[in-house]
Amino acid sequence: MSNIKVVETKEELKDLYDKWAMTWEGLREQDFEEALEYCGGEGAQGYLIKGKVMNDICHLTDSNAYPDDLNIFAIYPFKGLAMQYGARWMTDIIDNNAYREDYHPFAE
Repeated sequence: MSNIKVVETKEELKDLYDKWAMTWEGLREQDFEEALEYCGGEGAQGYLIKGKVMNDICHLTDSNAYPDDLNIFAIYPFKGLAMQYGARWMTDIIDNNAYREDYHPFAE
C-alpha cells in the first residue's frame, strides 16, 4: 500500500474536503489498489480514514456514527470514472453528516 496515506488529523481531513476528493465508505482494503488504478488521476494518492477518526473529528453520534474500524477511502486526484463505481465527494459526506449532527468540523 505504497500510495496509501492514513489520515488521522482534522487538518488532513480538511485538505481532502477542500480538494473534493472522491470517497468510498466501507471499501475493503484489498480493493484500495484497484480503486487507485481505475479511478485515480495521474500521480493519485489514496487516503484511508478509519470510522473512529471520522466520528471523532466530525462529532458523529448514535446511528450517524461509523463503526470504528470501517474503512473510508479517498482518492485525489481522481478521474470522473470514480462516480460510476460508487464514490462520492468528500464534501458530500462531511456536509451531510454535519447537517444531521448540527456540527460542521470546518465551519469558521
